[in-house]
Amino acid sequence: MRHLAVWSAGAWLVVAADCNTRLASSGSSNGDASADLTSCQPGHELVGARYDVTKSHFAFGGPPVRDDENGLVRWVGPDGVVAIEVSGGELGLMNGGAAETNLPDWSNDPVALGAHVRDYFLSFGVPGCQMPDTQVLGGSGGRTISIARLVNGIPVAESLAYARFNNNEQTTSEGFYWPTVPAAVVDAARALHARLADPTTAAAYKALLPAADQADGEVVIHHTSSSSTEALASAATYDVQESGGLLGMGRVASFDALGHDVTTGW
Repeated sequence: MRHLAVWSAGAWLVVAADCNTRLASSGSSNGDASADLTSCQPGHELVGARYDVTKSHFAFGGPPVRDDENGLVRWVGPDGVVAIEVSGGELGLMNGGAAETNLPDWSNDPVALGAHVRDYFLSFGVPGCQMPDTQVLGGSGGRTISIARLVNGIPVAESLAYARFNNNEQTTSEGFYWPTVPAAVVDAARALHARLADPTTAAAYKALLPAADQADGEVVIHHTSSSSTEALASAATYDVQESGGLLGMGRVASFDALGHDVTTGW
């Protein structure tokens, strides 16, 4: 199953099916080893991270000035703006015609480019074990690196990390949302994943679901979106793509460990 990671402000949509390259991460990292000792281990919460404007490489075009608006913390420069929501979700957008967007990519080597963007997010405190690989997205504005959040192969669907670096060591497009997920939710996802990995227990579990939803799916960790002003909610679910609707793509149905339908505002 392929997931959509949607930025709530409507400025960004990453469709994993459109990724033209998928890369294993390099061994490069910036001090993530100690965090990895616990962050991805059973019984521990999935440690999150928040955007740090003091470590930002965004191409503001000059020293940014804080100018909050509509409940957003905004850092505004001559050439672009970074906006941070109450949840911690961040989005960096350039002004139209900004010269920095026309500079070449930081590297023509997709592996090196992926490792460089990964190191950027490691600098914000993201544990490296949650970023096992990167994806290259092509476009007219250069190549953007997107990083899917995973724990033991289980995707954390609403988390987000992407950036495009130019050859002047600046990002001209970026987004970041990486909240902490409680240990109970992560362990529930592991347990459900183990059930689905065994043919016998998988068949018993699928028998609990509606007949239309007994096709192959995947275990996913969901959490509330970056635009939410409420306390973070999260859950481990089994997601199945239903048929029908536009282009034969129906809704994604989500079920808990008991086979009950989970209706949320993910």
